[in-house]
Amino acid sequence: MIVVTGATGNIGRPLTRALAEAGQEVTAVSRRAAEVPDGVRHFTADLTQPASLVPALEGAKALFL
Repeated sequence: MIVVTGATGNIGRPLTRALAEAGQEVTAVSRRAAEVPDGVRHFTADLTQPASLVPALEGAKALFL
């Protein structure tokens, strides 16, 4: 599973979409609730509060920060 932080930004949004379309298991992380492609998990977290990232990182094989 690949975790993409900033998944609603200028780079993260198209990356999340491309990974999902390529059949990758993706977890999107953003500071606020957001729409994500079908099949993509979403977590709300704040990078200034590392503990908030723990659930999103469970099972991750890669991280795009």
